[in-house]
Amino acid sequence: ALFGVDCFSGDTFTDGTLNYTMTSIFVPEPVISLTVSPKDNKSNTNMAKALGRFIKEDPTFQSWVDKESGQTIISGMGELHLEIYVERMKREFGAEVDTGIPQVAYRETISRRVEFNYFHKKQTGGAGQYGRVAGFMEPLKEGTYEFISAVKGGVIPTEFIPAVDKGFRSCLKKGLLIGYPVLRIKITVNDGQHHAVDSSERAFIQAAIGAFKQAYVKAKPVILEPIMRVTVEGPSEFQGNIMSSINQRRGLIMSSAEDGVFTTVEAEVPLAEMFGYATT
Repeated sequence: ALFGVDCFSGDTFTDGTLNYTMTSIFVPEPVISLTVSPKDNKSNTNMAKALGRFIKEDPTFQSWVDKESGQTIISGMGELHLEIYVERMKREFGAEVDTGIPQVAYRETISRRVEFNYFHKKQTGGAGQYGRVAGFMEPLKEGTYEFISAVKGGVIPTEFIPAVDKGFRSCLKKGLLIGYPVLRIKITVNDGQHHAVDSSERAFIQAAIGAFKQAYVKAKPVILEPIMRVTVEGPSEFQGNIMSSINQRRGLIMSSAEDGVFTTVEAEVPLAEMFGYATT
């Protein structure tokens, strides 16, 4: 066993003569975020130390600074998960912090296949911008994003294909529906057009961005939200109340069982409806 090693969970160690990497553990995407603000300068320093430590020991815990607001945001697998780390900041590192309202990590995707054909042309004197991309966008069963180039005949030169991919990827960061990241989407480009002088990497990036916006709104975008598996235990006499509270939170009851004077109800409930449930 090794103690005191400064490393991340999942790192592989060798004697230095071998270059091996063990299979990494599966790390699910965070489903909830909240802001944390230090109450004083001392807490600010201690909070930074705490977050650095937590990120290394727990790959499901993430922290970053929002570029627009300048606020520190932490993300994890649930309300209790983040509450534990906020408490550890105070207890282990002496960091007093204020927390914001928890925010659910929604995602966006599309629900039908649509075609696109977008022509980007801009002339402002000198070399202009010229590029056309055509193809289709469709839902992807698993994964985040898949790009396929089925272009033939050099209508889009090979050196500009990565730019088309880059343009589409840039659109995934913020969906057009409610502004959350886009996933489960497959884009195939099978046609296009270029100009010997005015076509460039920048032109095809812009053409891809325009094509994405053109197709996305027609592809019936939908919101994806985290669904939690919930187990509620309580006195049998309150089984009806428990089921009612779950139904009020858009929950789907999977099973219920009684064991003497206690009842156990299992359900699937949207995370957004579960904030504060244990204390209400």
